[in-house]
Amino acid sequence: MKPKVVITDSASADLSIELAMLEGRAEIVHGLGKSPEELKELLRDADAVLNCYTQLSEEMVDGMQRCKIIARSGIGVDTIPVGRATQKGIKVTNVPDYCIDEVADHTLALMLALRRGVDQGAVRARQGVWDLKGLTPIHRNAGCKFGLIGFGNIAQAVAKRARTFKFEIIVHDPFLTADAARAHDVKQLGLDEVLSQADVLSLHVPLNEHTRHMIDDASLRQMKPGAVVINTARGGLIDTTALLQALDEGRIAGAALDVLEQEPPHDLQAISRTRNLILTPHAAFYSVESMEELRTKSVAEIVRVLNGEEPKYWVNKKA
Repeated sequence: MKPKVVITDSASADLSIELAMLEGRAEIVHGLGKSPEELKELLRDADAVLNCYTQLSEEMVDGMQRCKIIARSGIGVDTIPVGRATQKGIKVTNVPDYCIDEVADHTLALMLALRRGVDQGAVRARQGVWDLKGLTPIHRNAGCKFGLIGFGNIAQAVAKRARTFKFEIIVHDPFLTADAARAHDVKQLGLDEVLSQADVLSLHVPLNEHTRHMIDDASLRQMKPGAVVINTARGGLIDTTALLQALDEGRIAGAALDVLEQEPPHDLQAISRTRNLILTPHAAFYSVESMEELRTKSVAEIVRVLNGEEPKYWVNKKA
Protein backbone atom coordinates (compact mmCIF):
# COMPACT_ATOMS: atom_id res chain seq x y z
CA MET A 1 0.00 0.00 0.00
CA LYS A 2 1.43 3.35 -1.03
CA PRO A 3 1.78 6.10 1.60
CA LYS A 4 -0.78 8.88 1.40
CA VAL A 5 0.44 12.43 0.77
CA VAL A 6 -2.08 15.25 1.24
CA ILE A 7 -1.33 18.50 -0.60
CA THR A 8 -3.32 21.09 1.34
CA ASP A 9 -2.48 23.74 -1.26
CA SER A 10 0.50 24.75 -3.33
CA ALA A 11 2.79 27.64 -4.13
CA SER A 12 1.79 27.12 -7.77
CA ALA A 13 -1.38 26.14 -9.60
CA ASP A 14 0.84 23.90 -11.69
CA LEU A 15 1.67 20.74 -9.71
CA SER A 16 3.89 19.14 -12.34
CA ILE A 17 6.99 19.18 -10.13
CA GLU A 18 5.18 17.78 -7.12
CA LEU A 19 3.45 15.06 -9.11
CA ALA A 20 6.62 14.05 -10.95
CA MET A 21 8.55 13.65 -7.70
CA LEU A 22 5.81 11.72 -5.88
CA GLU A 23 4.38 9.68 -8.75
CA GLY A 24 4.82 5.98 -8.11
CA ARG A 25 5.92 6.63 -4.53
CA ALA A 26 2.66 7.76 -2.96
CA GLU A 27 -1.08 8.21 -3.26
CA ILE A 28 -1.57 11.93 -3.80
CA VAL A 29 -4.70 13.57 -2.39
CA HIS A 30 -5.58 17.22 -3.01
CA GLY A 31 -7.00 19.30 -0.16
CA LEU A 32 -7.30 22.65 -1.93
CA GLY A 33 -10.76 24.15 -1.51
CA LYS A 34 -11.78 21.77 1.25
CA SER A 35 -13.53 23.04 4.36
CA PRO A 36 -11.62 22.74 7.67
CA GLU A 37 -13.71 19.71 8.62
CA GLU A 38 -13.17 18.06 5.24
CA LEU A 39 -9.45 18.75 5.41
CA LYS A 40 -9.26 17.36 8.94
CA GLU A 41 -10.79 14.12 7.69
CA LEU A 42 -8.37 13.94 4.74
CA LEU A 43 -5.43 14.43 7.07
CA ARG A 44 -6.52 11.74 9.51
CA ASP A 45 -4.75 8.90 7.69
CA ALA A 46 -2.12 10.95 5.83
CA ASP A 47 1.47 9.76 6.01
CA ALA A 48 2.80 13.15 4.87
CA VAL A 49 1.44 16.65 4.33
CA LEU A 50 2.63 19.30 1.88
CA ASN A 51 1.48 22.72 3.09
CA CYS A 52 1.87 26.27 1.82
CA TYR A 53 -0.81 28.84 2.70
CA THR A 54 -3.53 26.80 4.42
CA GLN A 55 -3.60 27.28 8.20
CA LEU A 56 -3.41 23.93 9.95
CA SER A 57 -5.12 23.92 13.34
CA GLU A 58 -4.05 22.05 16.46
CA GLU A 59 -7.25 20.03 16.09
CA MET A 60 -6.21 18.95 12.59
CA VAL A 61 -2.80 17.87 13.85
CA ASP A 62 -4.35 16.08 16.83
CA GLY A 63 -6.42 14.03 14.41
CA MET A 64 -3.43 12.83 12.39
CA GLN A 65 -2.95 9.14 13.09
CA ARG A 66 -0.06 8.21 10.78
CA CYS A 67 1.64 11.44 9.76
CA LYS A 68 5.42 11.43 9.73
CA ILE A 69 6.09 14.87 8.23
CA ILE A 70 4.46 18.22 7.53
CA ALA A 71 6.56 19.93 4.85
CA ARG A 72 6.02 23.67 4.49
CA SER A 73 6.62 25.24 1.09
CA GLY A 74 8.12 28.42 2.48
CA ILE A 75 10.53 29.84 5.02
CA GLY A 76 8.20 30.50 7.95
CA VAL A 77 6.19 27.79 9.66
CA ASP A 78 3.42 29.97 11.09
CA THR A 79 0.77 27.96 9.21
CA ILE A 80 1.68 24.92 11.31
CA PRO A 81 1.16 24.38 15.07
CA VAL A 82 4.75 23.23 15.48
CA GLY A 83 4.47 22.56 19.21
CA ARG A 84 1.55 20.19 18.76
CA ALA A 85 3.24 18.46 15.83
CA THR A 86 6.35 17.96 17.95
CA GLN A 87 4.29 16.42 20.75
CA LYS A 88 2.91 13.91 18.27
CA GLY A 89 6.34 13.08 16.87
CA ILE A 90 5.63 14.67 13.48
CA LYS A 91 8.61 16.20 11.72
CA VAL A 92 8.11 19.77 10.50
CA THR A 93 10.28 21.10 7.68
CA ASN A 94 10.64 24.32 5.74
CA VAL A 95 12.79 25.67 2.90
CA PRO A 96 14.87 28.45 4.47
CA ASP A 97 17.16 29.22 1.55
CA TYR A 98 15.13 29.25 -1.66
CA CYS A 99 14.64 33.00 -2.14
CA ILE A 100 17.52 34.71 -0.36
CA ASP A 101 18.66 36.66 -3.43
CA GLU A 102 15.13 37.55 -4.50
CA VAL A 103 14.12 39.01 -1.12
CA ALA A 104 17.44 40.82 -0.70
CA ASP A 105 17.13 42.34 -4.18
CA HIS A 106 13.53 43.35 -3.51
CA THR A 107 14.49 44.97 -0.21
CA LEU A 108 17.15 47.09 -1.89
CA ALA A 109 14.76 47.94 -4.73
CA LEU A 110 12.21 49.22 -2.21
CA MET A 111 14.92 51.17 -0.39
CA LEU A 112 15.98 52.90 -3.60
CA ALA A 113 12.38 53.55 -4.63
CA LEU A 114 11.86 55.35 -1.31
CA ARG A 115 15.15 57.16 -0.89
CA ARG A 116 15.58 58.15 -4.55
CA GLY A 117 11.94 59.17 -4.96
CA VAL A 118 11.48 56.67 -7.79
CA ASP A 119 7.85 55.89 -6.98
CA GLN A 120 6.85 59.52 -6.48
CA GLY A 121 8.72 60.64 -9.58
CA ALA A 122 7.21 57.94 -11.77
CA VAL A 123 3.68 58.80 -10.65
CA ARG A 124 4.25 62.51 -11.27
CA ALA A 125 5.78 61.87 -14.71
CA ARG A 126 2.75 59.77 -15.71
CA GLN A 127 0.59 62.70 -14.64
CA GLY A 128 2.56 65.00 -16.94
CA VAL A 129 4.51 66.73 -14.16
CA TRP A 130 8.17 67.14 -15.16
CA ASP A 131 9.87 68.80 -12.19
CA LEU A 132 11.07 68.07 -8.66
CA LYS A 133 8.48 70.15 -6.84
CA GLY A 134 6.54 68.19 -4.26
CA LEU A 135 9.02 65.33 -4.02
CA THR A 136 10.17 64.21 -0.59
CA PRO A 137 13.70 65.57 0.00
CA ILE A 138 16.28 63.14 -1.37
CA HIS A 139 19.51 62.54 0.52
CA ARG A 140 22.74 60.79 -0.43
CA ASN A 141 22.96 57.16 0.72
CA ALA A 142 26.70 57.21 1.39
CA GLY A 143 27.38 57.53 5.11
CA CYS A 144 23.79 56.84 6.19
CA LYS A 145 22.90 53.98 8.50
CA PHE A 146 21.07 50.89 7.27
CA GLY A 147 19.44 49.21 10.26
CA LEU A 148 18.60 45.51 10.21
CA ILE A 149 16.41 43.84 12.80
CA GLY A 150 17.37 40.19 12.58
CA PHE A 151 20.51 38.96 10.88
CA GLY A 152 19.76 35.64 9.24
CA ASN A 153 20.56 34.59 5.70
CA ILE A 154 18.38 37.20 3.99
CA ALA A 155 19.50 40.06 6.22
CA GLN A 156 23.12 39.13 5.58
CA ALA A 157 22.47 39.28 1.83
CA VAL A 158 20.79 42.67 2.29
CA ALA A 159 23.78 43.95 4.27
CA LYS A 160 26.17 42.88 1.52
CA ARG A 161 24.13 44.76 -1.08
CA ALA A 162 23.58 47.83 1.10
CA ARG A 163 27.30 48.13 1.68
CA THR A 164 27.82 48.70 -2.05
CA PHE A 165 25.75 51.88 -1.63
CA LYS A 166 28.19 52.96 1.12
CA PHE A 167 25.76 52.53 4.01
CA GLU A 168 27.01 51.82 7.51
CA ILE A 169 25.29 48.60 8.61
CA ILE A 170 23.83 48.47 12.12
CA VAL A 171 22.12 45.34 13.42
CA HIS A 172 19.95 44.17 16.28
CA ASP A 173 19.82 40.41 16.71
CA PRO A 174 20.06 38.84 20.18
CA PHE A 175 21.45 35.66 18.62
CA LEU A 176 24.30 37.38 16.78
CA THR A 177 27.70 36.78 18.37
CA ALA A 178 30.40 39.43 18.52
CA ASP A 179 32.65 37.28 16.35
CA ALA A 180 29.93 36.92 13.69
CA ALA A 181 29.27 40.66 13.74
CA ARG A 182 32.95 41.34 13.13
CA ALA A 183 33.10 38.73 10.37
CA HIS A 184 30.20 40.42 8.56
CA ASP A 185 31.54 43.92 9.27
CA VAL A 186 28.35 45.10 10.98
CA LYS A 187 27.84 47.05 14.17
CA GLN A 188 25.71 45.24 16.73
CA LEU A 189 23.42 47.48 18.79
CA GLY A 190 20.42 47.27 21.07
CA LEU A 191 16.97 47.55 19.53
CA ASP A 192 16.37 51.08 20.80
CA GLU A 193 19.73 52.19 19.39
CA VAL A 194 18.95 50.77 15.95
CA LEU A 195 15.52 52.40 15.96
CA SER A 196 16.90 55.82 16.89
CA GLN A 197 19.94 55.75 14.59
CA ALA A 198 18.74 54.04 11.40
CA ASP A 199 18.08 56.03 8.24
CA VAL A 200 16.71 52.81 6.73
CA LEU A 201 15.09 50.19 8.96
CA SER A 202 14.55 46.75 7.42
CA LEU A 203 12.85 43.86 9.23
CA HIS A 204 14.11 40.28 8.92
CA VAL A 205 12.71 38.26 11.82
CA PRO A 206 10.07 35.52 12.06
CA LEU A 207 6.58 36.32 13.32
CA ASN A 208 5.83 34.94 16.78
CA GLU A 209 4.36 36.06 20.09
CA HIS A 210 7.54 38.00 20.88
CA THR A 211 7.86 39.83 17.55
CA ARG A 212 4.22 40.64 16.71
CA HIS A 213 3.85 44.44 16.48
CA MET A 214 7.48 44.92 17.48
CA ILE A 215 7.26 48.07 15.37
CA ASP A 216 4.45 49.93 17.11
CA ASP A 217 3.67 53.55 17.91
CA ALA A 218 6.36 53.72 20.60
CA SER A 219 8.98 52.25 18.25
CA LEU A 220 8.09 54.62 15.44
CA ARG A 221 8.37 57.61 17.77
CA GLN A 222 12.00 56.66 18.43
CA MET A 223 12.89 56.92 14.74
CA LYS A 224 14.37 59.86 12.86
CA PRO A 225 11.93 62.08 10.93
CA GLY A 226 13.86 61.26 7.75
CA ALA A 227 13.92 57.48 8.29
CA VAL A 228 12.15 54.89 6.16
CA VAL A 229 10.81 51.46 7.14
CA ILE A 230 10.94 48.38 4.89
CA ASN A 231 9.20 45.09 5.61
CA THR A 232 9.72 42.06 3.37
CA ALA A 233 9.39 39.56 6.24
CA ARG A 234 5.98 39.20 7.93
CA GLY A 235 3.13 41.71 8.00
CA GLY A 236 2.36 41.19 11.68
CA LEU A 237 5.74 42.59 12.71
CA ILE A 238 4.33 46.10 12.22
CA ASP A 239 1.27 47.70 13.78
CA THR A 240 -0.19 48.93 10.50
CA THR A 241 -2.46 51.52 12.11
CA ALA A 242 0.47 53.06 13.98
CA LEU A 243 2.61 53.08 10.83
CA LEU A 244 -0.05 54.79 8.71
CA GLN A 245 -0.53 57.40 11.43
CA ALA A 246 3.22 58.05 11.59
CA LEU A 247 3.29 58.53 7.82
CA ASP A 248 0.24 60.80 7.82
CA GLU A 249 1.76 62.93 10.57
CA GLY A 250 5.16 63.08 8.84
CA ARG A 251 6.97 61.49 11.79
CA ILE A 252 8.90 59.23 9.40
CA ALA A 253 9.75 59.87 5.76
CA GLY A 254 8.33 56.74 4.17
CA ALA A 255 7.63 53.02 4.27
CA ALA A 256 7.67 50.16 1.80
CA LEU A 257 5.73 47.01 2.61
CA ASP A 258 5.72 43.75 0.70
CA VAL A 259 3.71 42.09 3.48
CA LEU A 260 0.68 43.21 5.47
CA GLU A 261 -1.10 41.98 8.57
CA GLN A 262 -4.04 40.99 6.40
CA GLU A 263 -3.50 40.03 2.78
CA PRO A 264 -5.08 41.41 0.77
CA PRO A 265 -6.35 44.16 3.10
CA HIS A 266 -10.03 45.08 2.98
CA ASP A 267 -9.08 48.74 2.58
CA LEU A 268 -6.28 48.37 0.03
CA GLN A 269 -7.29 51.47 -1.93
CA ALA A 270 -7.37 53.61 1.20
CA ILE A 271 -4.02 52.30 2.43
CA SER A 272 -2.40 52.75 -0.99
CA ARG A 273 -3.30 56.45 -0.96
CA THR A 274 -1.13 57.03 2.12
CA ARG A 275 1.63 59.49 1.28
CA ASN A 276 5.13 58.05 0.96
CA LEU A 277 3.94 54.45 1.24
CA ILE A 278 4.96 51.86 -1.37
CA LEU A 279 3.15 48.52 -1.49
CA THR A 280 4.04 45.36 -3.39
CA PRO A 281 1.76 42.28 -3.27
CA HIS A 282 3.88 39.85 -1.21
CA ALA A 283 6.15 39.36 -4.19
CA ALA A 284 9.66 39.68 -2.73
CA PHE A 285 10.22 35.91 -2.76
CA TYR A 286 9.18 35.46 -6.37
CA SER A 287 11.14 34.47 -9.42
CA VAL A 288 10.61 31.57 -11.78
CA GLU A 289 13.78 29.99 -10.45
CA SER A 290 12.98 30.49 -6.77
CA MET A 291 9.57 28.87 -7.18
CA GLU A 292 11.05 25.83 -8.86
CA GLU A 293 13.62 25.54 -6.07
CA LEU A 294 10.95 25.93 -3.38
CA ARG A 295 8.70 23.26 -4.80
CA THR A 296 11.52 20.81 -5.44
CA LYS A 297 13.07 21.19 -2.00
CA SER A 298 9.81 20.94 -0.06
CA VAL A 299 8.74 17.73 -1.82
CA ALA A 300 12.26 16.31 -1.46
CA GLU A 301 11.80 16.45 2.32
CA ILE A 302 8.71 14.26 2.05
CA VAL A 303 10.54 11.80 -0.17
CA ARG A 304 13.41 11.58 2.32
CA VAL A 305 11.15 10.89 5.28
CA LEU A 306 9.03 8.33 3.42
CA ASN A 307 12.32 6.60 2.53
CA GLY A 308 13.25 6.43 6.20
CA GLU A 309 15.84 9.22 6.00
CA GLU A 310 16.18 12.38 8.08
CA PRO A 311 14.95 15.60 6.44
CA LYS A 312 17.48 18.28 5.57
CA TYR A 313 15.55 21.27 6.93
CA TRP A 314 14.11 19.80 10.13
CA VAL A 315 12.56 22.67 12.09
CA ASN A 316 11.53 20.82 15.27
CA LYS A 317 14.45 18.45 15.62
CA LYS A 318 15.39 17.95 19.25
CA ALA A 319 18.91 19.04 20.16
